[in-house]
Amino acid sequence: MNHLIEWNASCVDPELTQLNVIPLEGDRPLDYLLYADNLPRRNGGRVCDRILKRYSHVNQGGWWCSGVDILTGNEDLWGCFKPAKPRLSSHSNKPIKYEHPPQTTTGIFALRVSQSIWEAIAHRHSVTLSPEAIQPDRADLGFWEWVIDHHEIPICITEGAKKAGSLLTAGYPAIALPGINGGYRVPRDQWGNRIGKSQLIPELQKLATPGRQIYIVFDSDTNTNTNTNTNTNTNTDSHPF
Repeated sequence: MNHLIEWNASCVDPELTQLNVIPLEGDRPLDYLLYADNLPRRNGGRVCDRILKRYSHVNQGGWWCSGVDILTGNEDLWGCFKPAKPRLSSHSNKPIKYEHPPQTTTGIFALRVSQSIWEAIAHRHSVTLSPEAIQPDRADLGFWEWVIDHHEIPICITEGAKKAGSLLTAGYPAIALPGINGGYRVPRDQWGNRIGKSQLIPELQKLATPGRQIYIVFDSDTNTNTNTNTNTNTNTDSHPF
């Protein structure tokens, strides 16, 4: 399958890919994307035609990726869809490479891992993996709860699910944001004016425990504006990673 080839080219373990990525076509992508309660709908509950037209391109297929909600330990409803035939942005006229569920709060990609990858991560960081830590009934086997409990294990924060997958494959606990601004929220009033200090999203607050090392692993970019945004969003004076 194309998604297996694509993720393999990014050096992601095939089992990890199969645990987190599924191919979708026809109307199936809409089930994963258009679930928000506040989307405009017709009387029968069907999403309005305007929204359906905007996302009509997804019926040509693509792949969906989602991981685990580390706040609950359950499968995460939020994720991203990479369409085979992307639509163009109305602002920049550039292809929108990844689609995220509209009218929802963005989350993080905390991918499921196989037991073999978990064992490799424990070995790399010289942490004992007890049999009791493995919970077969959980979506992630209990991996992220184990990472959260072991403050001595550093965590990498990157951008994009495939990069998180490649880091996990290499033995580094990593979560991914959908964009470099996705790790914090800016409180604003009804007119859009800032009314308080930026705060880490709840998922990062749970991971960023005292004493833990956090590595920001964003791409290097020659674009001046991109570098400025990256440096701003990784400034520890602004965001307490």
